[in-house]
Formats: sequence, structure tokens, C-alpha cells
Amino acid sequence: MVALPEFRSAAVSVPSVIISLMTAWVGEPALPEACIEWCRARSYEYDVLGDQSEVDLDWWNTRLRAASIPAELHAGSYAGFDTDTGIAYIRRGDLATQRLSPRMDLTTLYLCAAWLIGNRARTKAKRFADARDFSDEGKDAPFERIESALDQCRCPPALFDLGPQRQWSGWPKAPGFGPVTLSLFAWAAGSDAMIDRPQLVDEQALCELVHLGWVEKPAATGITVKRYLKYCEVLSGWSRQAGVRAELIEMWLVRSWRARQRSPSPFLTEFRDAL
Repeated sequence: MVALPEFRSAAVSVPSVIISLMTAWVGEPALPEACIEWCRARSYEYDVLGDQSEVDLDWWNTRLRAASIPAELHAGSYAGFDTDTGIAYIRRGDLATQRLSPRMDLTTLYLCAAWLIGNRARTKAKRFADARDFSDEGKDAPFERIESALDQCRCPPALFDLGPQRQWSGWPKAPGFGPVTLSLFAWAAGSDAMIDRPQLVDEQALCELVHLGWVEKPAATGITVKRYLKYCEVLSGWSRQAGVRAELIEMWLVRSWRARQRSPSPFLTEFRDAL
């Protein structure tokens, strides 16, 4: 038998960008270096939990009372006092602390809606969501369906269980509310100790992921639970690679998308120059 020659390969230094490309899952875009740098320079406590929205409590509470919805919004005034009237400020961290409160119900859900509408980095339209069930089944118990939906969002993985209480998309039937607000409620109901905490799904973050090469192309308002899970998996995978929180990854995606929208396309500039 002829002995085959032995080959020894030389050690090769592989750039981190190539490593990201090699370790990316099928259909998952590679983690950008710019994302790693931005997220590592930020603080979860300051940038995520401290992310603040200005809300008009009179606008919200007047409509809640008019619809006889058992919820009342409180937030911090400019002076730092708790109030239920006038202009106030909701931190994202305030939503997370609601899980320790007996008000972790419709009040928290409407706080989530108010935070999304009042946040300058988000694009949610100012619309009052009516949580009442106007179907025949909801005549005697108009809030039973929304309370059931919140119960399912409150304890993952129950959020992702299938059943007759689901819509075609797999999300719980929640009158007046869609995946964006429900995802933020599920995040607020979670805790920092969770390995795969549900994450806020934002249309801008989804668009940026698609721009970076994500093969999924869902809209936030119509995203299915299956695609939402894939979205959360991308954020969790990137957070583990970068050694940062998944919430910071989501914030960077939104920030990157907004920055690109403010900047003129180089292709458009070349087209105009050619005219």
C-alpha cells in the first residue's frame, strides 16, 4: 500500500466579517460590524429602559372613560410626579415594571400603545384602539376576548400555542390591537432572566433586515407568529454574536433604517446627474 503524503495547512487569520458570514444561518443576514460597534457603545439601562415617549394623558383617559374601558393611564410629569392628566412621559422601563403590578392588564396594554404612538423613533399612527368585543359572543363580556389574549401574551411560550382563540396569523384575537402592540406587551410581561424574551416588532426594523438580506418580507401589521419567531431568532442570534442585548439590536435596525431614509440614494443622485 502506498502511503499518501501528509499535508499541513498554514494558520490563517479570518476577519470577523467572514466569520459572521460563515456562521450566519440559512436565510439570516450577516451581523453588520456597524451594528456591533453601535450596540457595544450603548447601555441597556439608559438607551432601552430609558427610551422615553411624550404622551397626552387627557387624550387617552378621556377616550378610555368614554368607552367604559377599565383602564386609566398614569405616567411621570415633567416634575417627576405620578399623574393621570396633562402631558407626561413614559419610559420603556416603566412598561417592564408593570409585570410586578396588579395593573398588568388593559392598563399596561394601553400604556404600550401610548408609548409607541408618542415615541419619535416609531411610526405608529395616533389612533385610539378600542379593546371592546362587538361580536355576538362579546355582548355580555366585552373584555373577555382581550383579557384572554393578554393572558396568552403574558406567559410565553403560550404566546405561540395554536388554538381556536387564534387569528389566521397565529396571534391571539385581540380586538383593536395588532402584532406591534402585542409584541411590546409580551416584552413588558417578560423579564431580563428569560433566554429568548419576546421582542418588539417594528416595521422599520423589518425593512432594515430585508435590506440587509433577510429572505422574509413580512409587514409588521400582518406578520404571522411563525415569521415573528424567525424575527426574534435573528435578534437573539445577533445579540449572542455581538455580546449585547437583543433590544439594542432592534434599536440599531430602526436607527439604521431611519438614517437611510433621510439620506438621498446614490443611485438617485447619479440618475439626476445624468439628466
